[in-house]
Amino acid sequence: MRSVRFAVLFLFALPFTGVSVFRSCAQSLTTASKGAEISAYGGYVASSPDYGLFIKKGIGAGVDFTIFPRLPVAPSLEIRGHEAFGGTVTEKALMAGLRVQKDLRQRYHPYADFLIGTGEIVYQVDPYPQYNSDRSKAYSYGGGINIDVAKHFAAKFDFQEQSWNLGSNGNLKPSGGNYTLSPRTFLVGATYTIPFRKLNSRRDFH
Repeated sequence: MRSVRFAVLFLFALPFTGVSVFRSCAQSLTTASKGAEISAYGGYVASSPDYGLFIKKGIGAGVDFTIFPRLPVAPSLEIRGHEAFGGTVTEKALMAGLRVQKDLRQRYHPYADFLIGTGEIVYQVDPYPQYNSDRSKAYSYGGGINIDVAKHFAAKFDFQEQSWNLGSNGNLKPSGGNYTLSPRTFLVGATYTIPFRKLNSRRDFH
């Protein structure tokens, strides 16, 4: 639990500690680029962990570095993490990958993403002696929308479906085969676009 809380804090700190790196990237964009932006988000997460019968509640956060070339969509590098708590299990994940965004009417910003990372499920009630957690490589795919509500701020609605493969497990899957999970998460929160003017020198997004 401490590792994921640290990861969430790291995600919020990343834009500020990495300003010089991102500025260098933005300054090296070709003349075809319209600019770039960095945004951070966080919010409430409702998660269906695919283990047990109940929806888990938790928190999620992420960072996006987006460039705006002369293409129908704008690509982003995204890093995100979440932790969902429950009486039966706690699930947490930390992932990174590609996001593509299509702006509509300047105010609406729908997107889709594909992410790869790690997931962990912690059993609050140990199913077997000396066995209380599992870790897995995890894949996530989904999308959502950011809707501008004020300068630099947007409301965020996000849905993700994940795929976990925890390998063979004779205790939880005695019939054989790999022990897999397909958690789903829904996040409601806010996005803050960091106003680095040099990144947006070619275009005023707000």
